[in-house]
Amino acid sequence: MITDIFLQKVDNEIANDGKKLIVNFFISFSRFECALKTSIVFANGDENKVEANWDRFVVSISQDFNPDISKELKEAVEYIIENPPKIQAIANKQLIWRARVFHQNTSDINKLCLHIRDIRNNLFHGGKFNGNYEPDISRNYILINSAIIILNAWLALNDSVKKDFVSSFN
Repeated sequence: MITDIFLQKVDNEIANDGKKLIVNFFISFSRFECALKTSIVFANGDENKVEANWDRFVVSISQDFNPDISKELKEAVEYIIENPPKIQAIANKQLIWRARVFHQNTSDINKLCLHIRDIRNNLFHGGKFNGNYEPDISRNYILINSAIIILNAWLALNDSVKKDFVSSFN
């Protein structure tokens, strides 16, 4: 199968730590979105479609989110804010990477929320399956690891979403 050829390349080119990190991020991010929707409070939709309302969730935790509660969280937040993921665009009929542009008054927590979703999009849509994913040397590794640290901190700030996140699969 053609997919097997690509997956073999991924297996050969990305170290085990990087593959584990990518899987952990995908599972954690997906489960986070599921927990947001399951809470209903952080869901938008109707009988036709539902999606996670990240913005409402961020508003709900913004007063309690304190990156200074641990060195690990502070470093994760600083890394993503100072070295944000780029987003793909098209210029001159070519895919390019460009910086996300924010309004001047956008809060750091709102920036983090969008950057974490950009990290997910860049991975999910395949734009970041090149390069390496090794601890301490890879920007991709640090971005993904930082996003996981922040998601964990956010889970700790909402008991309902945390409960839905860790509940058994049904």
